[in-house]
Order: sequence, then C-alpha cells, then structure tokens
Amino acid sequence: MTRTASSSVAGPSDGTGPHLVDDPAVEIRSPRRPTRDWGELLAGKRYLVTGAAGFIGGHLFRTLHDLDLDVKGTVLHPGEAATLRGRGYDAEVLDLASEEAWDSILEDVDVVFNIAARFQETEDGEDVYSQVNHHGALKLARTAARAGAERFVHCSTVGVHGDVKEIPATEESPFNPMDLYHRTKLAGELAILEFAEGLSAQEMVVTVNRPAMVYGPGDRRMLKLFTAIESGRFRMIGSGEVLAHLGYIDDQTESFLLSAVEPREAVHGHAFNIASAEPLTLNELAESIADVLGVRLSRLRIPVAPVWAAAWACEMLCRPFGIQPPLFRRRVGFFTHNRAFDVSKAGDRLSYRSQWPNGDGIHETVKWYQEAGWL
Repeated sequence: MTRTASSSVAGPSDGTGPHLVDDPAVEIRSPRRPTRDWGELLAGKRYLVTGAAGFIGGHLFRTLHDLDLDVKGTVLHPGEAATLRGRGYDAEVLDLASEEAWDSILEDVDVVFNIAARFQETEDGEDVYSQVNHHGALKLARTAARAGAERFVHCSTVGVHGDVKEIPATEESPFNPMDLYHRTKLAGELAILEFAEGLSAQEMVVTVNRPAMVYGPGDRRMLKLFTAIESGRFRMIGSGEVLAHLGYIDDQTESFLLSAVEPREAVHGHAFNIASAEPLTLNELAESIADVLGVRLSRLRIPVAPVWAAAWACEMLCRPFGIQPPLFRRRVGFFTHNRAFDVSKAGDRLSYRSQWPNGDGIHETVKWYQEAGWL
C-alpha cells in the first residue's frame, strides 16, 4: 500500500476549514444514510457552493450534482475550475479576497452554501484571513441578498469556542477563539448574523453552520492521524483524556441540506453546532482507529510542554521567510483542548440527527483510505 508521510505526533485539524484535496476532481463515494428524499425536496432551485474543490465543499457540491440538481461550484484557482468542468461539473473561479463584483456569479441563484475559507496558512497575517473569512464572507451574503437569493448558509466552525469552557458547549457558550483562523471565522459569522437581523420576512433566510472535526472518505488531514497509528509512530501527547468531537462527512452534508429546507421561523439568524451524537476522549479515538486497523498503540506518551515550545519555535522561525512551519501550536492544541458540543439546538430547530456513530464512521474512513491506497 502507498503510505502518506506523517509526523509521529501528527494530529488532525479541527475539521472546520475547506480541507483542500490534492486533486479537486477526485471522485468520493461514501455510504449515505439519507433521512429524506433530498432530490424531491431540493428540486426546482439553483444552488451555488463556494469552496467546491475542498473536502467539505466538494462533498456537498458532488452530492447536489448527483441528485441531478442545478448546482454551480466556485473554486479559487482556474486550474481547479477547468478540471471540474472537464468532468462535467459547472464551475467558476471566485476569490473571496477580491474586490470584484460577484453579481453575475450569483444571478438566478436560489441557495448559496458558503464553504470557502482561508485556512491554516500560518505564514499569512490576520488581515489576509480577514479578507476572506470576514469581509469576503459578508460581501458574499450582501451580494446574495441583493441578487434575490432565498437562502444563505454560511459555514463557520465550532472552533469559535476554542478550548471549551462549558462541557458540552452550546451555541451560546462563551467564545474563545484560539488563533487567527478562528478569530476571523468568528468575526465573519457575527457580521453575517448581524446583517441577517436587518432582513425582512420576505428576504433571504440566513443560517450559520458550525462543523466539528469533520472526517471521512476524501479527507487528508485526519489521514495523518490514521497513518501515524497504523505505522506505529503515533505517540499521545499529554494524558489523552481531553475530549474530541467528530462529525462524519455525510452527517455534515445533510446538515447543510436541512438549512435549505427548514422553515424560516425555525432557522433564520441562528447558528448550529453540527457533530456526531457523542464526543470521545483522544484515548478512545486512538484506540478506535487502532482497533479497525488491527494494530496496537504504543503506551509511551510525550509531555506537552516541550512539544508546544517546539511548535512555537517553528512558527517564529518560519514566519519571516513566509514558509509553512512543520509543526503548529494549533496542531498541538488538538492534544490539549477540550472540544465537546451540544447538538440539541440543531435537533430541535434544524431536525438534525447524526446517522453515523463514531465507530461506524471510523470504519468507513479506514476502508476508503485503504481502497484509495492512502493506508
């Protein structure tokens, strides 16, 4: 099998960004457990998905396309758009950091799913992140409303709560963004929700979706953790008793679709945590992956402090040269921050129910990684 190189202390991102894959046209097929006849419910409208070359955006984009719906995806690079068009998809280039007008792209679009984001490029300053995650996202919402769109679904992140101060954290729990990505995502969602407050009952319905640690077939960030465990290189940093909350990609996709059909009075102006039914500790997560892979975990553990110091040094040394450091404090934070979320609001207002227990999702993810030659 082809192996993907990874650090012995590799941890995934929190799953909230677009998770760009190497090939935007990779065809991802994963088992689905749909709760509704989505083709019928969503028919007759035109859809736009930003970030269609990414993991989350790409999965949503392909799902809508596979339902034979009228959907257009936007991507950052012309080569990505050309590749997608070559495979029969409708794709255009849209840079959320640009000062261009986007009215033509949004013309006749009924539902906008804004999944695109600036994600984990730590050599860039906060102003670069703000251009996309805050100002660009708000500009897109304003343009969509002006163009007459019926719905605007904005993808944020549970990372706005950072190392949660309440377990499980609700949508109203204190914000605690831990880095510039999460700070700018928080600024963007708050600006969009404030904009939504000024819309009349006849105008666009706005919802904010906060994904947890999204994983599944096609994701290459969680892959680092899987390959480290399979190879025997994985070492837990710290106690492993902090909480992580996964969200399988099919669950995440369905939560977006629900935002396109639930009544305005239930969802307009609301943010929703989206995740699996239950969090698990990092020890439980690592054990679950190891069990599916049929390997044994090392019992050796690495103290947090020296790894955190090394990550800080890597970032400080690499930043002046504009290069991506090999180790991030944010990655170390995966081993030290609690992330556990209450999804009951999404259940009550959005009719969201996770269809993928953690064990089932991990099993399907390993199976797909193996079939793709990534494990």
